[in-house]
Amino acid sequence: MKSSIVSLLFIAAGSSAAPFDTCPSKAFLVQGTTATIFGVNLVSGSYNRFADNVGTNQKVNGFGFSVHDRYLYGWDYSRGNIGRIGKDYALEPLNASGLPNTNFYVGDVSVQQNAYYVYRKGADYGLYRIVLDENDSDYLVASKVIDGSSLNLNIFDLAFHPDENLAYSVDNRGNLIAIDVITGSSFNLGFTGVTGTFGAVYFDVEGYLYISRNSDGHIFRIDINDPTSTTLFAYGPSSGNNDGARCATAPIIDESEAPTLDYGDAPDSYATSISANGARHGKGNLYFGNGVSAEHTPNQVDDDDGVNFVTGLETGLDTLVSYRLSAPGYVNAWVDWNGNGQFDESEQIITEHLGTVGENRVLVEVPIDAREGTTWARFRVSNTPSISPLGGVDSGEVEDISVSIVASGVVETTTAWQTAAFEDLWPQQGDYDFNDVVVKYRIFKSQIGNQVVRLKIDGELLAVGASYHNAFAFRFANIARNQVDEPLVRLTINGQQIAKNPLEAGRNEAILIALDDTKVIANTQSGCKYFRTESGCLNQQPIPFSVTLPFKNTVTDSASLISGVSPFIFAVNGFDHGPFVDRNNARAWEVHLKNHTPTEAFNTDYFDQGDDMSSTYGNFQTANGLPWALIIGTSWNHPKESTDMLLAYPEFGGFAESAGSANTNWFRSAVGQHSVQN
Repeated sequence: MKSSIVSLLFIAAGSSAAPFDTCPSKAFLVQGTTATIFGVNLVSGSYNRFADNVGTNQKVNGFGFSVHDRYLYGWDYSRGNIGRIGKDYALEPLNASGLPNTNFYVGDVSVQQNAYYVYRKGADYGLYRIVLDENDSDYLVASKVIDGSSLNLNIFDLAFHPDENLAYSVDNRGNLIAIDVITGSSFNLGFTGVTGTFGAVYFDVEGYLYISRNSDGHIFRIDINDPTSTTLFAYGPSSGNNDGARCATAPIIDESEAPTLDYGDAPDSYATSISANGARHGKGNLYFGNGVSAEHTPNQVDDDDGVNFVTGLETGLDTLVSYRLSAPGYVNAWVDWNGNGQFDESEQIITEHLGTVGENRVLVEVPIDAREGTTWARFRVSNTPSISPLGGVDSGEVEDISVSIVASGVVETTTAWQTAAFEDLWPQQGDYDFNDVVVKYRIFKSQIGNQVVRLKIDGELLAVGASYHNAFAFRFANIARNQVDEPLVRLTINGQQIAKNPLEAGRNEAILIALDDTKVIANTQSGCKYFRTESGCLNQQPIPFSVTLPFKNTVTDSASLISGVSPFIFAVNGFDHGPFVDRNNARAWEVHLKNHTPTEAFNTDYFDQGDDMSSTYGNFQTANGLPWALIIGTSWNHPKESTDMLLAYPEFGGFAESAGSANTNWFRSAVGQHSVQN
């Protein structure tokens, strides 16, 4: 009796529902176990909530929009039958006959016929046609077109083409499927290049198919005549339960409504227009500069006022970019360095940079081989971190800027890769495994004539086998700090530009802290104690970093400029670093290469403690000449955790004790089971 009362209430609520006034350009998306309905702008992926609940305590699926009466139709799980929804978003129950006792989650309303089709695979089910014409004697009568074992498709929604009596979908393997709903036959039209569960499928009036992936909300556009041309069109909402409907005869942009989108302004080879899947954003409270104006099509409103190249773009040099944000957001940017009229993946200059309210500044390196002349840059800010230079997103703004690149005459040279390895138990010899901090690096020198304008170091953190917290740094013996153009110093770690100045404050010499805490930066994989030093823990990738050191005025080139660059480690303040180190002034503890001079921050009282014999034999070595830091002029396989260096490389002892005159190729004598294969 209770279920009958509920049904009567549904009928009372839905009996007066009016149809939608127009064939809307927005798509409808139903999600959740209580059928929440959203309106989705396929152009930007933006969405707003139309109804929290349509009057049913379970989900609605198999959603479709009828161009014949302008109602939404769907399968109501609470009753196991179909229902329709008008502009008040209240579900009106309908009682179709001739259907199996099951729920359907795939369905749509035909454009060519006034009929609703539902599908479920399996021999007991199949594809059913339900007449929706109230004047037809078979109104709400279902007829089976084909059984679900003959039409055996792994699809989660379908949509009818606006001009053909065919329905289309994409299966979980990414194949585009066409279904002849008259005969029940299906055709595999080819691989789209994307896979997943596509729970919402739509058409537009031009015959483009749009599919929304449940897992991430990405909306892809498909030319059904060429599935290989599938593109990521917009970034929409994700959901585990997803179904969509749309008026297939409507354009995706309704120019009779107020504009809601911001577009770029670059030529269309850079993807600016809708037809080229151009960059576009839903207008909101996140933007560059003072504001953003909405427009129906690109190049209508010049409101790009938030991004500025503070310094010129010269080949081989750095440029400073400033941008102002109205709210925190993720910034991605590209420059067409090679002048080919498009933004290539390798031309991304800012990646997922979380900007703050107000002015933000980022250093950008202009490639030494950038093409001289006028080109374009594209800046995008959004609440979505990872976006490409194409496609729509529901928030933010895109600013396209015409920029000029000039040749600087800079010539760049580089050293070979070399590996620095450190033992952090100094002044004790300890386990002597030389994997506490292992870094591979090379140095670039940029100069005009014999005048050096910049040094740059690219490196990779290869291993951290330490329990202690160590920083990794470079000392520039022949460069004073006041020679460095500090605002242009740039440090990136793992592709992310670090906001703080890496030059150590309060020093007269240039001390550059590349990795301020290697133990924190190197996150170890589950089940491993250290980073890339233990058997079974070596599949993590090394952590790349890059640091640029521009000079205020040019520096005359000399051999000592590069030879004076020396790597070292120091203890991080506030952490225990063994019995010899004051944790409150741990910075005063350093480990350098054998016979190298420590920095001005070093406390010389550490010398000659434990196994160290610096005062007698030379800095940072034992009485036998063994060091605590090494430079190997090649890529190198460091010892495994707690494996003594002399066991992993038996010839190393003779090399060290002879001050480098014997066993000069000791690093090629690795005992395989004791060393890591880098």
